[in-house]
Amino acid sequence: MKPAFVLAAVTSCIPLLACNNADANDGSSRPYKVGVVDRGEVRVIVEETGVVTPERSIVVKSPISGVVEQLYVREGDQVRTGQVLARVKPDIAQANSLAQMRSEIAKARIARDNAKRDYDRSQALTGIGGITQADLDVKRVTYEQAENQWRTAEEQLQLVQRSGVTAGDSTAGGATTQWARITAPASGVIIGRGVEAGETVVGGTSAFGGGTEMFTMADLSTLLVKAAINEVDIGKVQRGDRVALTVDAFPGDTAQGVVRLVPPAARLQERVRVFDVEIEVTGGPRVLRPGMTANVRISGPLRTETVRVPVEAVLLKEGKPIVYKLGGSGPQPVPVTLGLSDLYYVEVLSGLAAGDSIALEDPVAALDRARNPARRR
Repeated sequence: MKPAFVLAAVTSCIPLLACNNADANDGSSRPYKVGVVDRGEVRVIVEETGVVTPERSIVVKSPISGVVEQLYVREGDQVRTGQVLARVKPDIAQANSLAQMRSEIAKARIARDNAKRDYDRSQALTGIGGITQADLDVKRVTYEQAENQWRTAEEQLQLVQRSGVTAGDSTAGGATTQWARITAPASGVIIGRGVEAGETVVGGTSAFGGGTEMFTMADLSTLLVKAAINEVDIGKVQRGDRVALTVDAFPGDTAQGVVRLVPPAARLQERVRVFDVEIEVTGGPRVLRPGMTANVRISGPLRTETVRVPVEAVLLKEGKPIVYKLGGSGPQPVPVTLGLSDLYYVEVLSGLAAGDSIALEDPVAALDRARNPARRR
């Protein structure tokens, strides 16, 4: 992983850095700031914002088009599998279709019963020679066809009824009316209600618009935070990294999480390539709610007691990192192999040792500024 480098300009020395004795004695004669290579901690931190979402959410739609007759739940209600959420009265076309279906079933049943009686009589006549075997076979086939048509019509109605459509007696003259019971497909919490009583809904099986979203329900036992991590930082994030999560509504409370997914591919967001990292909330105060914006602080790799230099000490020469090491012959560029980096320090794997004196900026540029004060402006 290649850290991002900052080409040093005029910067102030980090308070934790101390100059060695030689630098302290004649540091005033040097126009550039100096420091020492030390040992310490390099901790990779990635900060971003993300959106809180439930791990699993379900959109509930009506199986038929019609008018919302009654609503039984609202946002925040806990529901169980099969619980009735609403009742929808079919529109005229749907009602006519269902009525036609019932009429077809009635006609198919009558045809089946007539064919059965005819076949039974024919079987009795066969015993006394009143009908040939060929005629009996025709009666049998006619009965089996009528039986099949009736069963097919019944199965079609059962499919509609399993989707929630039922019939009942109205209060006006004992006439039957039809409605659809909208039930919960799973247990969870209602987090959104998209309709009110009296509104018209479009059936979920309709090709136009995909149907009206009546309810959104979710399992809130597991929450996720999805954060869009810039492609330059994605190398610092790994599955299993610990995450601190805060929201502006509760600034003093910090929830804990863990990186569950680092996607293999990026997407384009406002001309920037980002990775939608998925973080699972694992503990802490229950202050996160679906739809909230969470502040994400991902703790990446950590090195302790490693050789390190301030980030402003690392410069690029012909595309390769160097650090100016101070010695008797003045500052000399030393190629270095770098490891992890954070906002303040860069890990040095080779090229320098703890205790080496280094320049905290480009000494050549600093000398040039010292000789030409006008260039400081």
